[in-house]
Amino acid sequence: MAKAFGSLGDFFPDTDIRCRVRGCGNVWQISGEDALRNMVRGRAARPERMCDECYAKFLALEDRELPCTKPGCERTWTWNRFQQLEHQLAGRSLDKPPRGFCKECRDELNRVGDTEVPCRMKGCQGTWTWFRRERLMSGDEKPPRRLCRDCFQALKAIEDRDIPCRMKGCQGTWHWNRFQQLEHQLAGKPLDKPPKRMCTACYEKFHDLQDREEPCRVKECTRTWTYRAYDQLEHICEHGPDAPPPERMCQECYLFYSQAQDQEVRCRNRGCENTWTYTRSAQLHAWLRNSERAPARMCEECTKKLEALAPVEVACVVPGCVRTWAYEPAEQLRDQLQGRIAPAARRCKDCDGFLATHEATTLPCVSCGAVIAWSAYEQLLHALGTFAKPTHCTDCNKQILTLQRPAPPEAPEHHLVIRIPSAGRWHEDELTRPWPRHLTPATVAKAERADLRIVAIGDDLTFSAEERGEAWPALLEERLEQRLGKSVAVVNAGIPGCTTHQGLLRLARDVKPFQPHVVLFSFVLADAWLDPHTGNGESFRSRRPEEKTAADMDRFWREIKALAGTAIYWTPNPIFPENAGDEFGNPPPRWVRAQTEAMDRMLLQARHCCIEHDVEMADFQLRFSVNGSHSAQKWMRDWCHHNLAGAANIAAWFSDFLVTGKCLPDI
Repeated sequence: MAKAFGSLGDFFPDTDIRCRVRGCGNVWQISGEDALRNMVRGRAARPERMCDECYAKFLALEDRELPCTKPGCERTWTWNRFQQLEHQLAGRSLDKPPRGFCKECRDELNRVGDTEVPCRMKGCQGTWTWFRRERLMSGDEKPPRRLCRDCFQALKAIEDRDIPCRMKGCQGTWHWNRFQQLEHQLAGKPLDKPPKRMCTACYEKFHDLQDREEPCRVKECTRTWTYRAYDQLEHICEHGPDAPPPERMCQECYLFYSQAQDQEVRCRNRGCENTWTYTRSAQLHAWLRNSERAPARMCEECTKKLEALAPVEVACVVPGCVRTWAYEPAEQLRDQLQGRIAPAARRCKDCDGFLATHEATTLPCVSCGAVIAWSAYEQLLHALGTFAKPTHCTDCNKQILTLQRPAPPEAPEHHLVIRIPSAGRWHEDELTRPWPRHLTPATVAKAERADLRIVAIGDDLTFSAEERGEAWPALLEERLEQRLGKSVAVVNAGIPGCTTHQGLLRLARDVKPFQPHVVLFSFVLADAWLDPHTGNGESFRSRRPEEKTAADMDRFWREIKALAGTAIYWTPNPIFPENAGDEFGNPPPRWVRAQTEAMDRMLLQARHCCIEHDVEMADFQLRFSVNGSHSAQKWMRDWCHHNLAGAANIAAWFSDFLVTGKCLPDI
């Protein structure tokens, strides 16, 4: 039996076992008997154990409580002796313990898993792994900004570059780093087309600059334009720091100038069919002066003719006067264009001065003692020796001349002499100073011999068309002559833009001399017109305040009824402000509504005046719109002016209204 036991021990020879402490190279020896004994006790035959040296160190150490590594955690974790021993054997100092977590933080670490976080590079769809230990240490669950693996590798292949400054005239560069280049590339942009940026020097200058207001370059304008800091920097780089700022228009002037177009305007001289160019620049200056119409100006050909003429001395028209008056080149040119061979008769300055300083007086009749009127002109003739001082009154002269009176001459041919005055209140206004363009010498000559004289006075809608023959007054004249079989003259005294107030100024020139049988009038479009480029968003500027226009209407109705046998007010075609895009760009919606309302108010005021002053009214606006607005717009040239078809309709309607309504006198 002893031999058998001894043979069993041969299976467990003495063995050298490495020390269990990591970092220790020592060994300890276990005998076969100890190994067998361990097996009998149910233990491992060769257990893990420290060497004697490590064990001695182990006994000298004590467990230590260290603060938890997680930020904000105030708990501790235990650094036991065995861990300290391994730390020491790894060549580390015990004064620098490792970082560890408390039990609660370790439990939390086991619950927190790794997560994928989007790459920090804009435009990249990749992710990077945020490990659970890092998540726990962050404390606020906010991941740091990192690149994904692909972006990190791509970033290594890119080098920083110096790019020229974007400012004109600057020779500096700005630094385009690798990170910015990668972001540029991920946005789908090629690296050979870098972004436009300023260099450091330009940026510092730009940072010190501020936007400032500069006066508008247009002389009449009092507004300003904004000189931006960027434009200032560009100007400095290109022209130097001492260069004066550029001259520019303000926003309002630039908007007007960009939308305006050069216009061909008819020469101011009657009888001349040429035109002169009304430039955008001139229109801008006129707009700033609140002048809404083109000025009266001569064409280039008339200007050359005027320069070639010289003043001519013409004999005074007053009998007995041997002095002269200066026939100026402008008057000579006007008469040439109107076909006049000789200048109109006129007094010299001395005769005018005599009349200005002498007043009419009275003389007693030598026969009966009655008062005799002695005018200033008769006094002038008497001073010149061509007029005898009166001694007898009219009744005494009749008695003296009764026996000497010759037989009455035969009745002259029917003929009205129309004398249009050369001076009057119409000269106070720039628009009414020139004659109406369709009121020509030929028109005056025909009116002198016509059986029926009709004057049409008004604004754009009376003027009707640039060609006289296409305007409704000319078409009405043709219709009435065919219908009545008599000579008819319809005088077109329409002036575009003429208001009721301006119409009052020219009644003595454009209506009264013709002694009209019928007057047709309407100023509603000019009275209601609103400027779309003005206003505060709620109201827009009109040519004249509405309360003053109402007073002008009342006065005009009263005066026109006294001048004509029959006065007829007519309501013109409807307007469509929403279609004014070609003329005003994109008309403001509030202006469209305001213009329509202003037109309705003017029409209502006109109807009220017709009722109050018992004036006939021809409602043609209703006839325009009888088949709806779509049909009415077929008769329109633009948003407010009728076309040739519309003019023909107005002429036809007026012809029926005058004849069937018995508005014409018996002639």
